[in-house]
Formats: sequence, structure tokens, C-alpha cells
Amino acid sequence: MAIEGMGMDASTFWATGDYGIVGDMWAAPGRDLVAALEVRGRDAVDLATGTGVTALTLAREGAASVVGVDISPGLLAEAARRAAAERLDVRWLEADVVDVPLPSDCADVVTSTFGLVFADHPERAVAEARRLVRDGGDVVFTSWSPNGLFGDIRRLMSRYHPDVPAPWHESVAGIRDVAGAGATVEEREFDLVFESPEAFVHLMEQYSAPILMARRTLGEQWSAARAAVLSAVRSSATPGAAGYVCRVPYWVTTL
Repeated sequence: MAIEGMGMDASTFWATGDYGIVGDMWAAPGRDLVAALEVRGRDAVDLATGTGVTALTLAREGAASVVGVDISPGLLAEAARRAAAERLDVRWLEADVVDVPLPSDCADVVTSTFGLVFADHPERAVAEARRLVRDGGDVVFTSWSPNGLFGDIRRLMSRYHPDVPAPWHESVAGIRDVAGAGATVEEREFDLVFESPEAFVHLMEQYSAPILMARRTLGEQWSAARAAVLSAVRSSATPGAAGYVCRVPYWVTTL
């Protein structure tokens, strides 16, 4: 699994920056995804688990067994640290989501929160999720909607990479092209909370792998790109009791 145009494999790419810092800001969709499922007493696999937000929630909610799969050993180490701190029983497995060394029909629930959708070969990743789940089980994954802040940021950055197509997982039609016509796609929202628009952009350019790599590759153009991103954040956010709040939409796809 490689990151197109970045000249590095996925493990190295996602180890850039610190996903544990920025990923925690959008942890709510992972927790909400689990809350909407019946997981108690069921076997679960979380693909592209990152720092384990969804996998840990599965364990907290009483799943019979939980396996968190990710290609990055650094992210898995952080996930394991978090599990140990809560004394949660999760098995961590270093693997690509298109080739998971687990037996077929091993899970009742297969999840992926903003992870599986970034596979270079998404059809293979979806097929792998289907292989892992038992008949009658649930395969559920999330992706960013184009209708909110992260869609705005993606479009702003695409100005500097005009040959890169829009992601398949931003549209219902694109999702169904990859996941099948029978996929159910629902838009949900969560509150993204941060200290200030400036603080949010600073965190992203320091710790978010895609934005950090954009800053490095754009060089002198980053100043203008950063200003555009900051403007988008300011337009989307409103002051709240705990800082600034931005209502962010995302897709939930169920197979």
C-alpha cells in the first residue's frame, strides 16, 4: 500500500506528524458508529484502526473479541498504550487492509473509521472486509462528506494538484461504485471543537500527515494555501463555551 504522489509507503506516511493529536479531535464518529451497532457479545475487527479509537470503544461496549488492524506500527503502539491504560483486551495486528492475516468469517462486526477508504485499492479493501465478516454480520465504514470543512480543505488543496481526481468516497455514487449498489450511505454530523481557527490550522500543519506533507511539498506556495485554509476554518466555525465549534458532516456506509 503506497501513498500516490508522495513517494512513500502508507506506514511511513501515517507515521508523519502525530495522528494521536489530531485524530482525537474527530474521535466522536468512531464512538458514535459503535453506539449505533449491537456489539455486545459479538466478535469485531476494526480496519485501519489508527490509535484505536473505534476498537477501544468496541471493547468498552462489550464485544466478545476485538482485533485492531493497521499498517503503521507507531499508531498501533499508541493504540496498545491506550488499551493498557484502560485495561481493555484488544489484539493489535500490523497489516494492510487489503491483505489481513485473519481467517474468513471471523467477525460479526467489521468497522473502519476514516481508514479503509484511503486504501490504494479500495475495491480490494472492501472485499477483504466482506471476507472477514460472517453471514448476517455488519460491515460499516466512514468517510468525509464534501459538504463540510474537510471537503472545503480538500478542494482548496486540490488547486495545487489539479490532476488528482476527487476521492471516490466523497460521493454516494462513488461509494456505491466501489462498495456495491446495495450499500446504504447516510450522512451524519459531529461537533469538531478547537481552541481557535489559528490553533486548529497550526495543529494540522504540525501533526496531520496530509497537511504536513502539503506544507513540505508546496514550499513557498504554502503561505497562500495556509491562508485559504484558515479562511475556510474561520467561515465554518462559531465561538462556543469550550472554544470554537464546527459542525462537520461525514458519510456512514453500511454493507
